[in-house]
Amino acid sequence: MIISRTPFRISFFGGGTDFPGYYHEHGGAVLCSTIDKYCYLLVHRLGPFFKYKYRANYAETESVQHPSEFQHPLVRECMALQEMECGLEIAHVADLPGRTGLGSSSSFSVGLLLALHAFLDKEATPEELASQAIHVERERVGDPGGHQDQHAVAHGGLCHIQFGPGESVRVEPVTMPGPRLSALEKSLLLFYTGIEKSSDAILSEQAQSLHHRLDVLGEMKALVDRALAILQGDEDLDRFGDLLHETWVRKKTLASGISNTDIDQAYDTARDSGALGGKLLGAGGRGFLLLYVPKSRQENVREALSTFQEVGFRFSNHGSEIILASPDSI
Repeated sequence: MIISRTPFRISFFGGGTDFPGYYHEHGGAVLCSTIDKYCYLLVHRLGPFFKYKYRANYAETESVQHPSEFQHPLVRECMALQEMECGLEIAHVADLPGRTGLGSSSSFSVGLLLALHAFLDKEATPEELASQAIHVERERVGDPGGHQDQHAVAHGGLCHIQFGPGESVRVEPVTMPGPRLSALEKSLLLFYTGIEKSSDAILSEQAQSLHHRLDVLGEMKALVDRALAILQGDEDLDRFGDLLHETWVRKKTLASGISNTDIDQAYDTARDSGALGGKLLGAGGRGFLLLYVPKSRQENVREALSTFQEVGFRFSNHGSEIILASPDSI
C-alpha cells in the first residue's frame, strides 16, 4: 500500500502569466505558496478475489476491468501513463473541497502520479511530476489553465516560479528570516465563500484573450518582483497587502466571471473593515477569498465576514511526498 500526501496552494501574484500562450513569448512569473491542507491518494494492490480488476474511490466509486474505462479523467489518464499489470485500487480524500481555487486538480494529479511511481518502485523528481501532471491535465484531458499549480504542489514551499521565454521553467524557494515569514503568515486570512464550480469557462476565456491583455499581464508580472523585494527586504510588510489589492484589480480585467457581485461586496466589506488587500484564489467566481489584514484589525474583518467560514492555515514547506509505503500482503 502506498499513500501520497500533496499540499494545496495559494497564489499571490502572477496568475495568468503562467499560461503557455503568454510565457512562451513574453516570459512569466508567479509567487505562490503551499499550505498545510492536503490531498491524499492511496494506491493498493487489488487481489484476484474481486469481480473487477480496478477500482477508484473518490466522490463516487468506479469498478472497471481496464483503466481506460474509468470515467474520472485524471484517474484514467494518470493510469494510462503507467504500465499496470496487476489489479489496483485507488482512494482519494482531501482536507478541503475541490474546484475552489486551491489547485486541487493538480494536487490530485501530482499525488496520484507520485503514488503510482512509488507503487512501481520508480523514482520521480518534482520536475518530472509537474511535467507529467501538466501533460495529463492540459493535453490528455484537455482542461484549460496555466502551469503554476503543478510545479507549486510538486515542489512545495513559498516559491518564485519563472516561466520561459520558451518552454523552460525554474522554481526557486523564497528565503526569508523566520520572524518575517511568520509575520506574513499571521497577516493572511482565508475565507471559504461556499461556492464550488468548474473554472473551465473562465480559464478558456482567459487563454483566448491573452494577446488582448498584454499590458495588464505585463503589469501583473512586474508585481511579482515588487512583492519579492518587499518579502526579502526590510520594507513594511503591509506593502505586500497593498500589492495584493493592485493585482486583484488587474486580474478582474482578464476575463468576465473572475469575480461577481457577491464576491465584490465581500471584498469591499473586508477592505472597509481593515483588510489592506486580497484576492479570490484560482480562476475566480468561487472558492476562497485570501486577505492581508494587519493583526490589530483582524477581529473586525472576521466579524464583518461572519457569514463565511474562515479556514486557519500555515505555510507548508513540503511538496508532494509519500507518507506510507508498506509491503503488499497479497
